Amino acid sequence: MITARLTTEKLDPNALLAEISHERDGAQVLFLGVVRNHHQGRAVARIDYEAYEPMARKELQKIADEVASQHGLERVLVVHRFGRHEIGDASIAVVIGSPHRAAAFEAARQIMDRVKTDVPIWKKEYFADGTIEWVLADRLVRSEQA
Repeated sequence: MITARLTTEKLDPNALLAEISHERDGAQVLFLGVVRNHHQGRAVARIDYEAYEPMARKELQKIADEVASQHGLERVLVVHRFGRHEIGDASIAVVIGSPHRAAAFEAARQIMDRVKTDVPIWKKEYFADGTIEWVLADRLVRSEQA
């Protein structure tokens, strides 16, 4: 099962781990990307994620397929949540089941690196000072004042 999807629902780590669980695996790797309360020294109030869904879904699946193939993995799940996120909310989960840990750790790292650069998901950061910044692939696209 190599699956990638978008959701507006809160991510449940236990349910995601159960989804990829298999008795052959000696490792389950779960990476959660969560909203932190700061960015580059500035206080963050919340983040909204927006996506061009058909393209984002296609790119997430492509990344999952390619990385799974590269590492010989059969169980990879990538779920990105969009919509409003408060501090501490998980925005992305990468879940991998593997007979051995090394491939699972490396695959999770590669997936996250590629998601950050290749998937058309925009982050709208709301800062405590009232500034709003649109970010795509870790590059500032637009800044505005609320």
